[in-house]
Amino acid sequence: MKKIYKIIMNNWLIVIVMIISLVLHILAIKQLGFNYTLNSDDASYVKSGIVFLQTGEITMHGVISAQIMPGMTFLIAFMALIFGTGTKLMISLKVLWMIMGISTICVVYKTIKLYTNKYISALSCLFFLAIDYVWMDNLILTETPFILLFALLIYHTLKLSQNTNRKDYILIIIYYIMAVFIRPNIGIFPIFLFIFLLLKKYDFKLLMKQCLIAGAILLLCLIPWAYRNYKVFGKFIPLTYGIGNPLLLGTYQGVGYPLDEELDYVKNVDEKIPDKMKYYLENTNEKEYMTKYYLLEYDGMKAKYRMHEWWNKDKISMLKSYLYYKPKELFNNYFYWDTILGIKPMVLSTIRKLEILFFGLSSLLILLNKKRIKEWLFLILTYGSQIALYSYTFAFSRYAISMFFIRYIVIGIGIGILYDIVKNRRKHEDINDNSSI
Repeated sequence: MKKIYKIIMNNWLIVIVMIISLVLHILAIKQLGFNYTLNSDDASYVKSGIVFLQTGEITMHGVISAQIMPGMTFLIAFMALIFGTGTKLMISLKVLWMIMGISTICVVYKTIKLYTNKYISALSCLFFLAIDYVWMDNLILTETPFILLFALLIYHTLKLSQNTNRKDYILIIIYYIMAVFIRPNIGIFPIFLFIFLLLKKYDFKLLMKQCLIAGAILLLCLIPWAYRNYKVFGKFIPLTYGIGNPLLLGTYQGVGYPLDEELDYVKNVDEKIPDKMKYYLENTNEKEYMTKYYLLEYDGMKAKYRMHEWWNKDKISMLKSYLYYKPKELFNNYFYWDTILGIKPMVLSTIRKLEILFFGLSSLLILLNKKRIKEWLFLILTYGSQIALYSYTFAFSRYAISMFFIRYIVIGIGIGILYDIVKNRRKHEDINDNSSI
C-alpha cells in the first residue's frame, strides 16, 4: 500500500487527469446506459464473440467471415464465458473498454516522461479528456483496444532505443501480435521500428536476430488463421478480406471524382466478373458467407475501375483528393456521432485546432533543436504511414481518432524542449549575474 501511495503522490497530476476521465466515463455511461450501441459494427463484434463461444465459428455481420481479424471475437468470447451473454456481458465490456481508454492516458504519460518531467507529461495528456474519447469508449469497437496496444508499442520501442533489454523486446512482440489481431493496418509498424533503432545506433546483428525471431513468432500465430481462411474461402487470406468496400467508398471522397452516371459498370465490371463470383452473386442462398465475400470483392473491382477512370479523366483532382483532402479529413476530424453531457461537436472542432497548433509548434521546436529529431522522425513516419493507408482507402473519423495520441507525444516532447531551453537560459543568466557580483 505504501508503494502504491508513493507512486500516486509522485504522479499526482496525471492521477487527477485520469480521475477526471473516469468521472466523465461514468457520467457518460449513466446517460447512455450499458446497452447503448450504434447497431452497426459494435453490435456485430459483440454478436461475433457470442457466436464464437457457442459454435466455434468466427462471424461478422451474421455470416462466417474473415472481414475482421479474430482478436475482438476472442476477447468478447472470453468475457462472455465469464459473464454470460446477457446484460452482465455488456456491463463487463463497457467497464473493460473504459479501463482500456483510461489506461491509454497512463501509457502516453509514461512515454512522454521518457523525455521530460511529469508535469509537462501530464499536461500533454489533457487532450484525452476530449469528449469523443469518452463517447468512443462506450462503443464496443476496435478503436479503444487498438489505441492502447498502439501506444504500448510506441512506448516500449522508445524505451528499447534508450536501453537494450529483453523485457521491452518481448513486450513489443506481444503487443504487436495482439494489435495485428485487432486491426491489421498496424502490420507496417516494424518497418519504422527497424529504421528508428538503426538511427539510434542499435546493435545491427542483434536487431536482425530479434527481427527474425519476431517474424517467426508472428508467422506461427498467423498460420492457423490463414489456414482456416483458405479452408473456408478457398483463397489465401493471411489477414482479412474486404478492402474492396472502403476502397470503393474512398473513390467518392475528395473533389473531381467520376459520377456513377458517367461510367459503364456493366461493360467494365459486370462483364468481367469471374464465373465463381458470378455464381455466388446470383445464388445468394447457396452459401451466404461466400456471397458476402464476393460482394466485397465486387466492390474492389468497381473501386479499381473508378480509380482508373478518375486517373485518366483528371489526374490533378485525384492527386489532390488522395494527397490533400483525404489526409486532411484524417488529420482534424473527430469521432462523435451523438451528444453526451451537453457537449456540442463544435467544442471538439476547437480542441482539434488547438491540438494541431501545438503539434505544429512542437514539431518546429524539435526540428530546430535537433536533440529529439530521431524520435520525432519515428513518430511522424508511424503517424504518416497510418494516414497514408486510410487515405488510400476510406478517410473516416473512426480511423482518425486512433492516431491522435501520437500528436500528444510530439507535443509533450516539444514542450519539454522549450522548458529545457528556458531553464538553461535562466541558469546562464544567474551564473552571469553571480559573476558580475
